[in-house]
Amino acid sequence: MDYMKKLLILITMFTLALTACQDVLEDEYKNPETVNPPEEKSVAGMFSGMLYQWQLFVKDYGEYWWQNDGWGIPAYTQVAHRYITDRYYAYYVDYADVETGVNGFQANAVTNAFGYHYTKVKEWALMKEKIEAMSQEEKDQVEVYYLLGTLFKDILALRNVDFFNSIPYSEALQGNVGILYPKYDDPKEIYLSVLDDFANIADGLSVAYNNMNADNKAFFATQDVALKGDIQKWIQFVNALRLQYGIKLAGVDQAAGTPHLVAAIGNLPTTDLYFGPYSYEHPQGGGTIIRGMYERTYANFIPNVIMKRMNHGTNTYEPGIDDPRLPVIAMPTKFNSNHDYIGVSMNSDAQTPFYVAGNRYYAYGDNLESTLAQNSVSMYNFATYFLNYDKYPAIMMTRAYVDLLLAEIALKSYATTGKTAAEHMRDAVVHSSDWWYMLNGMSSYRTDVAVLHPVKSQADIDAYADKIAADFTAAANLEDKMEIIMQQKYIHVNITDEYDLWAELRRTRHPLLEPMILRGEFMKPCPERLRYPSTELQLNGENFKTVQDEDNYTSPIFWVPESKRGTVWYMNDVLPLNLPPY
Repeated sequence: MDYMKKLLILITMFTLALTACQDVLEDEYKNPETVNPPEEKSVAGMFSGMLYQWQLFVKDYGEYWWQNDGWGIPAYTQVAHRYITDRYYAYYVDYADVETGVNGFQANAVTNAFGYHYTKVKEWALMKEKIEAMSQEEKDQVEVYYLLGTLFKDILALRNVDFFNSIPYSEALQGNVGILYPKYDDPKEIYLSVLDDFANIADGLSVAYNNMNADNKAFFATQDVALKGDIQKWIQFVNALRLQYGIKLAGVDQAAGTPHLVAAIGNLPTTDLYFGPYSYEHPQGGGTIIRGMYERTYANFIPNVIMKRMNHGTNTYEPGIDDPRLPVIAMPTKFNSNHDYIGVSMNSDAQTPFYVAGNRYYAYGDNLESTLAQNSVSMYNFATYFLNYDKYPAIMMTRAYVDLLLAEIALKSYATTGKTAAEHMRDAVVHSSDWWYMLNGMSSYRTDVAVLHPVKSQADIDAYADKIAADFTAAANLEDKMEIIMQQKYIHVNITDEYDLWAELRRTRHPLLEPMILRGEFMKPCPERLRYPSTELQLNGENFKTVQDEDNYTSPIFWVPESKRGTVWYMNDVLPLNLPPY
């Protein structure tokens, strides 16, 4: 296929994508098909189009479906998995293969993310050209849109770095003066450039907003389907991103990373940032992540790396002892009047007798009674997740996630946060509990079933938060404390963003995962990155040759510290496997 044919296909796909979201945007962007609308309205429409592009904040059906089959990122990060037994031997015998991507680690669907940076926000280049041609008075009315459009572009760029390491950046998205064959940039330099962008955006948003007249401020509020024109929330969101990515940079270049952390700490989100509902479609149809969750029910069992860190002691949920988020995140099993919570172990050898003895499951999400009567291991809570279709939001940033970033910053003395790391850990548990009970409370699915809609106990939440803070304080050293931070990140984020958890796992080597044990073999695959799309060699061959040596699944991303490279993120080969610190 020649270049022009590929270009025509890309244009056709983009046209179809715009048509698909037109109904949503028509309510927010008045008359988007007007011929020659005023320039500030045109720029505003580009902003709205970028904001609502799927894979930016709105997660789509396809990526989750393709990745959660047992051989993708959710499985290899152990945030969701099949019920693994020896009957899958032929499938998992090559589980440790991170070289070929054929019979082991597979992330082909996510390879599409490479193009998202260039296709999902391509309006940014046109927006930039329009603004550069405007008078200063005209620019004042649209600068907010340009700053936020730059933010969206940069978010996708950093996600791509986290997947692929070097990517085309400085010569990409140049509009009419674009370079057909952009060079691959050094990933650290991309991080430095984007973090500087974040700083400029955080500093510039208030000024840009205040320069708008009253009518354009009101219009911005209608265009901003996410935060409804609240410029302070946008600034806080940018600062949270500065923490999220500044920490990664600080781990390999503290002098470059910490100034961003110091500058951002003073103005961080005070509420959970999300928007929606963005879809009222039933999970059996539509194109959002909830459909992917619904159709992959059989691979949405909760691995022990999460379950064992929520449910302590017996399998029965014990309020005041176990994690109070457990019943809103997890589904009970068929045992003990539906109050046992049991995770999936990566030890196939140990689970096989359990399965053969008749402890099996109902694999689908279409019959709750069958699920509760037959499941011997726990799935994610139907009401909170994929049958919460009338309210499930697009998630931008949560308070608990920020708390966990602050805990790491305080632990490593990157900056003064105003609290100890243990205090941030306590905050994280409280805010995470608030978040998950809120999501569960949004759901109208089967409110008659008590185990799907547990009653929130603030006393239990506070007591458990105190326990986690005490465990953190008692942890012997920095690595043990990082284990607890990342345990909590796994519990809080879980299947809502497996890609971020994979990045954190690679960066910190925490939390420790269970090795896949299959017929006595301990397998510990450590996929470090994604491979580039095969089209890069065809379409940008000369530049691609500069990074071709790293086109594998095993070369670390630049932000993996030297001390972590070559180490695995698994427990030792000692049976029984005891998940730390419990």
